[in-house]
Amino acid sequence: MGTTHFDKVSGITGVYVGKKGAEVAVASLTGQLYQSGTAVTSTAAELNVLDGITTTVAELNILDGVTATAAEINLIDGSVAGTAVASKALSLGTNKNVDVLAVADLKLGAGAGTSVTSTAAELNILDGVTATMAEINLIDGSVAGTAVASKVLALGTDKNVDVLAVADLKLGAGAGTSVTSTAAELNILDGVTKTASEINLLAAGVAAGYKIARGVATIGSASDDVAAGLTTVVAAVVSLVGDPSLTHMYSSCTVGDQAGAPAAGSIRIKSWKPTATGDVTPTAATSTFANVAWIAIGT
Repeated sequence: MGTTHFDKVSGITGVYVGKKGAEVAVASLTGQLYQSGTAVTSTAAELNVLDGITTTVAELNILDGVTATAAEINLIDGSVAGTAVASKALSLGTNKNVDVLAVADLKLGAGAGTSVTSTAAELNILDGVTATMAEINLIDGSVAGTAVASKVLALGTDKNVDVLAVADLKLGAGAGTSVTSTAAELNILDGVTKTASEINLLAAGVAAGYKIARGVATIGSASDDVAAGLTTVVAAVVSLVGDPSLTHMYSSCTVGDQAGAPAAGSIRIKSWKPTATGDVTPTAATSTFANVAWIAIGT
């Protein structure tokens, strides 16, 4: 053939194949394979690694111009698909997966990406978490010590929270006990400075299930009905706050049948004066009236 020849160079034992000046020489003296005057130093065993490779000539020609060293190419030797091997090139598994990686800076996102600044310990908090994204997002917007609608409640530094609207308030260990008092009833305590012992004295002489109410009524007529804040009044007493006078000497009260005279939960305060000088027969008081203090017991 026109481009293939066998030749012998003077003084050198060997067989030359190829165009002159670009021969492949097999030298019998050195036992080496030459291409264009450069010895091929790979051993037969190293070359035999290629035995069985199904790569095409075109694919092998990709090696044309390769500048990698043997050490660099050997980084592939020992690689395991899907498994990170120390000092070896990383080869991804069939699902683009790899088992374990130790990285100095993990970045996520397109382009240059964004560094993940969380520590391994911080990320490990998520280990075993089964909450959904929507459930985890309930944390976003939470404010320590402040109740935020549709967000997780985060207590403040003193285990405090500002305002809570609860359908059933329970106190005590375990399942707790429901607080059945209304907000209005609890608000009666607003501003109370008495001790528990002092408050207990108020109920010491009252039968179980009854409550005490008190107040001061501004009298405007000889008969005034005053709401005591109780459901039903069973007993009441009154007394003048100021000194008696000829127009308002004293007061009395009645609770009636609590069916309208006076109304349920109210007391009727009646005020009196002497009929005339030298006649102490009581008659309806007239202006000027004194204020009257009252105490009522009921349910």
